[in-house]
Amino acid sequence: MDMEKILHKGKLVAIRIKSMPAGSVPMTPPEGAIQVLTLKHKKGASAEPHTHRAHKRVTHTLQECLVVISGLVRVSLYDGKGKAFRRFRVAAGETCVILSGIHGVEYLKNSEVIEIKNGPFIDDKKMLKT
Repeated sequence: MDMEKILHKGKLVAIRIKSMPAGSVPMTPPEGAIQVLTLKHKKGASAEPHTHRAHKRVTHTLQECLVVISGLVRVSLYDGKGKAFRRFRVAAGETCVILSGIHGVEYLKNSEVIEIKNGPFIDDKKMLKT
C-alpha cells in the first residue's frame, strides 16, 4: 500500500493515499470524525445489502477528504502560528485526508476534486492571515 501518514509534533494531521491496496481497508483511525476506507475488489465481489443502525455521533472537529479525479493540487499544512510545515502534491487518482489543523489547497492544473467532510454544513471557516 502506498500511503503516507503526515505527523506534526507527533500528532497525525493528514494521510496521503497514493494507491489502493486490495480489499476493504480503513485508512483513518476508527475514532476519527470521518472514516475513509479504500475499496478495491475483483469482479464478482460484493457487499451484502445492509443498512446502519442509528447512533448519536458527536464530533468536535471537522475533517476533510480530497479525492483528486483529474488534475493536480498542492496541499499545504500549517502549524498553529500559520507557518507552513509541509507541502505536497496530490495527483489524479490520489486522495488526501486532512484530520486537523490549518490547511490550504492550490490548484496547479485544471482539476476535478471531490471534497468529503463530516456534517452538517456550518459556515465556520476561519481564514489564516498571511
